[in-house]
Amino acid sequence: MSTDVAADRIYAELRRRIISTELRPGSLLHIRDIANEFGTSPTPVRDALQVLDRDGLVEVSPRARTRVKPVTLKSLVDVLDIREATGPMCCRLVVQYATDADIDSLEEVVEQVYDGADHVQSILSASHDFHCRVALLSGNARLHQITELCLQDLERSLRVCGAEPHRAGETSLVEHRALLAAFRARDADLAMAIELEHIQTSRTAILALAVESGAFFNS
Repeated sequence: MSTDVAADRIYAELRRRIISTELRPGSLLHIRDIANEFGTSPTPVRDALQVLDRDGLVEVSPRARTRVKPVTLKSLVDVLDIREATGPMCCRLVVQYATDADIDSLEEVVEQVYDGADHVQSILSASHDFHCRVALLSGNARLHQITELCLQDLERSLRVCGAEPHRAGETSLVEHRALLAAFRARDADLAMAIELEHIQTSRTAILALAVESGAFFNS
């Protein structure tokens, strides 16, 4: 296996573990231990950790100590601010550039993935997938990248809290169906308004959950 392929494999698995909080915020990551687990030399591990560092998921110190980046209330608020600024713009661009087939693919996520999401963690993953696909269909690579990074941080924050806002699940499904209808109607103003309301309402619920859980006040 080439170094690049090994680094990609290690990156993908460590990223999954960090976002799912199998690797808790603040956990130390030891290069030798990871290399032994994946049966590689230290080089692809270092390469993978550098990418995770750029993604904002780990922190690499000058002495080569690496830890999973902590999640803070401030970082959560920052992510929510960015989502409020970028989410509606993604929706406007989807109305402008997405094809009918693209919108059909979004509907599959809503009707099939959400339909099979029967617990908190799978609902989180379904919501993450839907909003990332909306950003991808905007045709703006920067917006897509920003959205991916924001949603990974948001999902991790919610998992640290140990639950999802009480309004999620069926409420998100209704809102996403309304957004799809706006996309099909090619109504940019309506799509932007639906997304903004969705983000703002979710923001209130998420921050209430964060404070109620006490997860950000124990470190």
